[in-house]
Amino acid sequence: MLNILQLNKPNISDFASERNKLLEESKSDWNLFLDSDESISNFQFPISSEFSSYQFARKTYFLGKLIGIDYPTRLVKKGTGKWVRAVHEVWLPKKSHLVGVMSDNYIIHNTADNLTDYLKKMNYYSDLHAEANLKEGKKSSLFKIIFFPIGKFFINLIKSKHIVFSIMQSLHSYLGWTKLYFLQH
Repeated sequence: MLNILQLNKPNISDFASERNKLLEESKSDWNLFLDSDESISNFQFPISSEFSSYQFARKTYFLGKLIGIDYPTRLVKKGTGKWVRAVHEVWLPKKSHLVGVMSDNYIIHNTADNLTDYLKKMNYYSDLHAEANLKEGKKSSLFKIIFFPIGKFFINLIKSKHIVFSIMQSLHSYLGWTKLYFLQH
């Protein structure tokens, strides 16, 4: 039996903890995790006993345009690992557990329908990133505030070929490092 678990609770500050709670409360062995801005292309999951979790291709769209594909782990077997990191959480499988790749379907990730909503989302996530970086002992500096956003811009422009998305990601980097600076001073 497979259960689909979706994070749609408002004002989450620790996404890994929320995912771990959902997994703990689930009655199913296998659980598919989707964010509130994600959907799945089809619901057929050829699960093998060889693997304890699966990655999916995730097609990310910004303002209706495909900007990239990544491969997050989203289908997990209960008791074989846990979610870690408060923001941009990742699945950490227990040792000796193998991760497979689902090739018959993919996740559709619609990050933003308009810039106003995306700016609100980015402001919220930059708060969370600053707080998570503080807890992880990371330090902000004038160098990081100035040059990390520039690097982020070029990396995103090369990957996405979308100028507006690249500027938004650069702004997100600037906000995150600047907010961390103010938390530290």
